[in-house]
Amino acid sequence: MGYDEKDYENAASVPATEADTRRANPFALYAELYGGEAFFEGDYIKLTQDNGWVRGQNKEPINTTEMFVANLQEARHGWIKFDGDKTERKTVLIMDNPQGIPREECGDMETRRWKDNRDPWMPVIYLPMRCLSDDSVVCFTGTGMGASRAVGELCRIYGRPGADRGGKMPVVLLDSFTFENRQGGTTRWPRFKIVDWQFFEPDTPAPPVELVEVSVVAPPAAKTKALAAPKRQDMDDEIPF
Repeated sequence: MGYDEKDYENAASVPATEADTRRANPFALYAELYGGEAFFEGDYIKLTQDNGWVRGQNKEPINTTEMFVANLQEARHGWIKFDGDKTERKTVLIMDNPQGIPREECGDMETRRWKDNRDPWMPVIYLPMRCLSDDSVVCFTGTGMGASRAVGELCRIYGRPGADRGGKMPVVLLDSFTFENRQGGTTRWPRFKIVDWQFFEPDTPAPPVELVEVSVVAPPAAKTKALAAPKRQDMDDEIPF
């Protein structure tokens, strides 16, 4: 049985939700409902405590002279939970929601059910970056206070009042610094060194940043003391990619 033009006209007149459901790919719909959030499929880069900056599943070392264009308008922050082979994420664009998702929205609030008495949800941040040597797009990720501060410093410079970047994003070198933690060892945190400004997509300026409505709240006390006396959850955890 075929369809004529009237069939398509009738389908177009159906409310959007019903029409979308009727035409949905079953696997895509299942993934949307149960597959969690998947917004990046390339290599991740991160700072490890022992091996410095690495890239991809094989954790290939990154040359200290490698430069990247950071796409701050696509940076995301939120929460991540590892449960065996399953990874759950709840994130939002910093540009849309700089204050982030309240921890309560992730669930798992019954502390007596936490394994090893530790919150299963960790704060996470993602920053897409374009490698200037091969034009590949990678994504910086981290789950500790150090990662958030590193991206926060880029945001502070990018969002400086009165600055007109002309649609360009910061070009950075990957750096790090260490400090003594409260356990008597040392902790390494990431740091981005801005060396230039370029378009993330060649010859394509990023759109102007629109202002958002936010409520002003004081930062948690733990964050203001993190550098002097970091807690275990403030460090960059060795998480799988």
